[in-house]
Amino acid sequence: MSGAMRQPGTLVLVVGGSGVGKDTVIRGARLHLADVPCFVFPSRYITRPIDASEDHVPVTLAQFDDLQARGAFAVHWSAHAMRYGVPVSIDQDLAAQKIVVCNVSRSVIEAARDLYLRTAVVEVQASRPRRASRLAARNRESAEDVAARLVRDAKTITHANYVVENNGAPVSAVQSFVRILMTIAQ
Repeated sequence: MSGAMRQPGTLVLVVGGSGVGKDTVIRGARLHLADVPCFVFPSRYITRPIDASEDHVPVTLAQFDDLQARGAFAVHWSAHAMRYGVPVSIDQDLAAQKIVVCNVSRSVIEAARDLYLRTAVVEVQASRPRRASRLAARNRESAEDVAARLVRDAKTITHANYVVENNGAPVSAVQSFVRILMTIAQ
């Protein structure tokens, strides 16, 4: 984690259990807000090869460790046998009064709130059957691993400022998320 900030922008932490559609909602909002310069959607660094379901910068574990040692991440965490990091460049965006939208683990919410003066948490939610279907379609994990994720996620509390329901057509969830982001920007 980087040092404590007193930034004039707002850090928006997008959280939710596996398979709720965080990346879909963020990707849709990024496209919708492409011409609105106050919004920044940084790509995470992940120790996983690139795939179509998630926008990220793929790095090896050694590369991740090197980046982390050099202070390249504003926040970072481990989950599902992988490492994730949000680039420290968000500090410059926040200092420039931008709204920085990041897909993060719920495990870093409190630390991010301690580091960044203005932080909003948006939780994306979806029903358990919808999530199970989405996770199975990714074809990254066994059925047992998917079931374990769903059980673990049910026990997590986020204390979100906003909630986006993503059980229907993705366009509805994207519209809801964009409305939230526009409210935050006011």
